[in-house]
Amino acid sequence: MSVNNTQPKASEDNLKNRRVTVEENVTPVKNSSSKFPKTHANFWRGRLRRQRYGSKKDGTYRELPSFYFRVYHQGREHAFTLQTLNETAAATQARDIYLSILREGWDSVLHRFHSDADAVAQNPTVGEFLEEVSAKAGLRDRTFRNYTNCFRTIVSEIFKIRSGGSKFDYHGKGNSDWRKKIDSVKLSKIKPDKVQAWKVARIKAAGDSPTAQRAAKRTVNTYIRCSRALFSRKICKYISIAIPEPTPFHGITLEQAGSMKYQSKINVADLVATARTELKESHPEPYKIFLLGLFAGLRRNEIDGLEWSAVDWANNEIRVANTEVLRLKSNESEGSVAVEGEVLEELKALHTEPEKQFVVEGVGHTRPNSELAYYRCQQHFDFLTKWLRQQGITANKPIHELRKELGALIVSKHGIYAASHMLRHSDISTTARHYADQKHRISAGIGNLLTKPVRSEKIEAHE
Repeated sequence: MSVNNTQPKASEDNLKNRRVTVEENVTPVKNSSSKFPKTHANFWRGRLRRQRYGSKKDGTYRELPSFYFRVYHQGREHAFTLQTLNETAAATQARDIYLSILREGWDSVLHRFHSDADAVAQNPTVGEFLEEVSAKAGLRDRTFRNYTNCFRTIVSEIFKIRSGGSKFDYHGKGNSDWRKKIDSVKLSKIKPDKVQAWKVARIKAAGDSPTAQRAAKRTVNTYIRCSRALFSRKICKYISIAIPEPTPFHGITLEQAGSMKYQSKINVADLVATARTELKESHPEPYKIFLLGLFAGLRRNEIDGLEWSAVDWANNEIRVANTEVLRLKSNESEGSVAVEGEVLEELKALHTEPEKQFVVEGVGHTRPNSELAYYRCQQHFDFLTKWLRQQGITANKPIHELRKELGALIVSKHGIYAASHMLRHSDISTTARHYADQKHRISAGIGNLLTKPVRSEKIEAHE
């Protein structure tokens, strides 16, 4: 918490004038209730304000998210800024400050609120901010790591921070040195104009190639989307340190990187026939992955952690859910996936050892809480990836391409809502943005007119 001091003594006329000026530039949270005494937090809830800056002349204001309140006692008045976005917590803090003034007097309270700890809360570093988010936001470890890596990358490139070694050296000192330098940067120095300049420079550095430009735009979009999530209202409402206004990503827009819809280049019939011939007998584990990716649309980590107990043979379903060994991408990823009976019969033929726990046998133990991507079946994923590339699937993630192919097929036959349900997306816009490709050619059906013989007789013009 921090304190903004007015003059320690003032006449009643000056206090009245100052109150009028302040009230013109603040937004009250809600009206106070006379039912509560000053010793109750609800009394102060109605006296919480948010400071606004702007022009009274044209009526444009910018409102700060944090609360403040004013205390008038024994002829002295002070404004206390409360470093929390939670209204209940702010009201409780206001009540505690008032009671402290009654017990200890003004000087003692003001001295305590000007401590070094409060100075940190007022102007935190990147490291202090991320530590606060880690402790209070409740993000999954892997999600938090992804967000922070994107944010640190932006900060390092804005301020040209380099480490002695590679930032990808997680076992040595390279990554830790890189993070220490970034974490010492004051959060208030990361202004939106600097982020915008970074974005423009990143895209320009890709060169003039349309393909490279498109890739660069998608990269900066990913960095910005992940980084600004750290400053979302959902997270910042729990943060007790000061967040700069405007936030680093305020007003930063994402780039138009072109259509991201999946364009099918797979002949499914030929691919399945080749897989049965070349994989089923000699490479059964990669073949299982192939079946689960193409016919059930499972993601890589879902395949890696799928247990035989999740297969419902009677109802032709595979239950995808969080378990002791599987952590899904999101809560919306849970669900039952309908699978054709022929697919389960193919899997059942490969289920030769009933005592085995996992559908796909891998090497090593599961690591569901690992911050880094880790798969038991990595060697089988690598083998299938290489095999799919040999079949002409040149995408960056060939195994994920199987899931996209399934999505395109479902859209063509049953519509986008069915595909969204099948793929277990949290929002149908994701399906529309990535998977809504038509497998069948669409035309007006009038091309056959060109095959009809041309009339030979001359058409007389009307006089």
